[in-house]
Amino acid sequence: MSAPYQESGPPSGAPGGKTSLGLESNVGAMLCYIGNIICCLGIILSIVFLITEKENRFVKFHAVQSLFLFAVYLVLSIVIEILGGILRIASLDFVSFFVTWGLWCVVSLIILAFWLLAGMKAYGGQWYKLPAIGNLAWNIVNKESKP
Repeated sequence: MSAPYQESGPPSGAPGGKTSLGLESNVGAMLCYIGNIICCLGIILSIVFLITEKENRFVKFHAVQSLFLFAVYLVLSIVIEILGGILRIASLDFVSFFVTWGLWCVVSLIILAFWLLAGMKAYGGQWYKLPAIGNLAWNIVNKESKP
């Protein structure tokens, strides 16, 4: 299996080279997503990469996109809990449990699929943009890198 980029490493902003933590860029970018499966480790890594990466826009892009994806997950979880609270207030405890549990499972599976897909694409050296949040992450990373 060949690497998606040259051994010597591409110019700044392209996948390749090393991160500030000494990892290959594609591995660091992948860990921003896959690490979220293990107790939010991806959030910590994403924040570390945002703070420490000065030149590598590839890792920075995936770190920002991973944080946005986690924020979407957090907002959807809060909305589901509010919906459950409203149903409990309406004395529909049984319905509330199944609706909130079902919605939470669906949202979690979709977010998990996005984490895995984006992680695999990042490991492959691709600038994969997730729907809706990908362009926002792209604009943030490219705005920061302009002189």
